[in-house]
Amino acid sequence: MQKKSFIKGALILSAAGILSKILGAVYRIPFARIVEGEGLGIYQMAYPFYTLILAVSTAGIPLAVSKLISERECQGDYDGVRKVFRLSLIALTAFGILASGLLFLSADWISINILKEPRAALSLKAIAPAILFTSVIANFRGFFQGHQRMTPTAISQVLEQFVRVGTVFIATWFLLDKGLELTAAGASFGASTGSFAALVVIILIYMFSRERKEKSQVCNEEKSGDLFKKIVQLAIPITIGALVLPLMQIMDTFLVPGTLQKAGVEAARATDLFGQLSGMAGSIINLPFMVTTSLAASLVPSISEKIKLGLEKEVQILLSSGFKLAAVIVLPATAGLMVLSEPIMTMLFKEPEAGSALLWMAPTVLAIGAYQVASGTLQGYGKVMVPVVSLVSGVTIKAVLTYFLIIKGMGIEGAALATVIGYLAAAGINIHIMNKFTGKSWFSFQEHLTKPFSAVVIMLVAAIFFHRIFMFAGNSLATLAAISLAGVVYLLVLVKIKGIKEEEIQQMPKFGEKLVKIGKKVKLL
Repeated sequence: MQKKSFIKGALILSAAGILSKILGAVYRIPFARIVEGEGLGIYQMAYPFYTLILAVSTAGIPLAVSKLISERECQGDYDGVRKVFRLSLIALTAFGILASGLLFLSADWISINILKEPRAALSLKAIAPAILFTSVIANFRGFFQGHQRMTPTAISQVLEQFVRVGTVFIATWFLLDKGLELTAAGASFGASTGSFAALVVIILIYMFSRERKEKSQVCNEEKSGDLFKKIVQLAIPITIGALVLPLMQIMDTFLVPGTLQKAGVEAARATDLFGQLSGMAGSIINLPFMVTTSLAASLVPSISEKIKLGLEKEVQILLSSGFKLAAVIVLPATAGLMVLSEPIMTMLFKEPEAGSALLWMAPTVLAIGAYQVASGTLQGYGKVMVPVVSLVSGVTIKAVLTYFLIIKGMGIEGAALATVIGYLAAAGINIHIMNKFTGKSWFSFQEHLTKPFSAVVIMLVAAIFFHRIFMFAGNSLATLAAISLAGVVYLLVLVKIKGIKEEEIQQMPKFGEKLVKIGKKVKLL
């Protein structure tokens, strides 16, 4: 039952996350074509600072809340559950107000002194309110995830992206003739309107779905100060870990173009290459991460609860399921992006040269996927500093290699390779230390590697075949056909070789039972 609950929660979050990421990535294509490079550049300048501050306000505390709530829920300490929720709500609201105010008031200084682009100030001010709204949302999401209820988080995520993307295009439509500065600011304001809509809906879900107040089965007079200390002790290391990715994006912004110029690349060309790496390849690479992010979010409360109850064998089952689900997603995603890198970049951005950056960046999907699932496990065990140390180590390796490989002549491909190696190092450290606490009995070479890898090999052959067959209709149609049909081939092969079992398909929310019936009718199961 717990395994089913975990997988269902992870799949719900993954589906919502993938849809949100698709919306967040796809809208950039027409938007970039409308405002062109200069307008997109102004718009993009605000986001590293937004994601940096957002990581502080939303990464650590929601996971800390979900962990603490899960532990008290399984003990029947309902007063403790309510106290955790109230304290974290106060803390996140206060932080959100402070962070939003600071960003708004310092926007002009940041745009002039750091970004060297005064026109970015309005965009920074436009996204400032989103930090407050998202901070409060994070507390509600942590509350629901602590109860292993992932649907409210999923609904709010999807709504947030729909409203954000809608705002981007409405603002672009009405403001384009008023100049790029206002257009970029209007588009940036989508972060605020989207997060406000998500906040409203998740509060409504909370209000209408609250169960009657249950009487605590334990008498635990936990002081607010002690409880707040626990929240902070859990949240700070997780937040530090979450800060590394936006910091890495900022680091790349300053490191990669400058190093390319030191290596003899002209300034305009260096900016173009960096755009291919971060703006094009980076936006595609980010899509599969929502699956592993959702898995990690689901693992934390689930494993924490099992450890609290002393159910170590159940932990092994959950961990095995988590890594297996990650493997069947990240392996084909990595391989597919590598094989179809140039056609994908040509289809989406009309920039076949960017295919090289995507080819070299694609293994990042596999590396970060492994890192995130192991991180969720370690955080469930309460070892919250381990993912921080491993990721800091990985980013340090990445920074050194980025400079070294670019200077040695690898160019933008060197920067991509450095990212892959850095994350592989972080994942390796995580898994090594995780195994010291969990043992290695969760791992099955056949289930976690052999079966999904075999299906991936057949999928790649199919992808190449279908792309060549449909090229008569043009690259875009051929690429879409190759991705779709090869994906179907992968799933069919995976089911046929029992890489996905009948009981695992049944655990999929809404459609599991129907898919099993269809599979039996066509004699796949």
